Amino acid sequence: MTTHKNILIGSDTSTSLAAILKSLQTVNEYSFITATRVSDIIQISKSIQPILIILSFRDNQNIINSLISYNNSFTIPLLCLRQQQERKELKIQDQMVVFTQSFEYGVQSNHLSTNVQGILNLIQKTTQSSSSKTFAQNALQNNDQTKDLTRFTLELDQKKAILDKIKERIKQLYVNVDASTKAQLMSIVNTIKMTKNDRKHWDEFKRYFENINPNFLKNLSEKFPCLTAKDLKYCCYLKMNMSNEDIRLILGINQESVRTHKYRLKKKMVLEKHQDLRNYLQTLTN
Repeated sequence: MTTHKNILIGSDTSTSLAAILKSLQTVNEYSFITATRVSDIIQISKSIQPILIILSFRDNQNIINSLISYNNSFTIPLLCLRQQQERKELKIQDQMVVFTQSFEYGVQSNHLSTNVQGILNLIQKTTQSSSSKTFAQNALQNNDQTKDLTRFTLELDQKKAILDKIKERIKQLYVNVDASTKAQLMSIVNTIKMTKNDRKHWDEFKRYFENINPNFLKNLSEKFPCLTAKDLKYCCYLKMNMSNEDIRLILGINQESVRTHKYRLKKKMVLEKHQDLRNYLQTLTN
């Protein structure tokens, strides 16, 4: 196995390991190696140097401390899946690159593969841009922006999911209340619709996206001046390798709308039938 194609997954329960592996079925071209003991994680990370380590322990901090104790200059990127009971912020050394995500949100809500793919794309991009440096050395320059971009994407996704649940609950209550209460409930629903389309979230997302992908939107607009603001938003999400399902959730639309818009984007960009829009945007230089 080639070292840059290995991902190490560590967890203290076989159930969690199985759930993580199932969530990563769409992450192709990588070999997954699993471990349940700290000593195994240290030994495997030493022998094969995986491109990424995913941790899902009851105490991720203990695993991080063990890795640092073994190697003070530990630089392999980590993704820590945090359990509900894990309240404290992780303490990490400056040279380490650590991403965090809720286990429940990532695995149980099927968002883990998108986050992992985004991290892998960042690793690949950073490695290609400067092969003489480690990923950690390069990532330290834009790590905060990258994590903020992921955070805004996940927060927006979570926000829409919560608002959708509230709307469903309002629908259930609507049929059993008087006219005055119905009017108040409809006012809440209209407020939710306005909030779901809040431009501030997009502006913040765009700012962090452009820090990581400078000139991508500018060059894309110059190359295809026919693209609308909505088109450019889709291109950003596809550049991040978001799935159709992720885009659907973030924009609050159905799968068919996502597919239709991607088809129209291909036509505007005059791409050949065999060309994949997602791959085209990801390989497009900034």
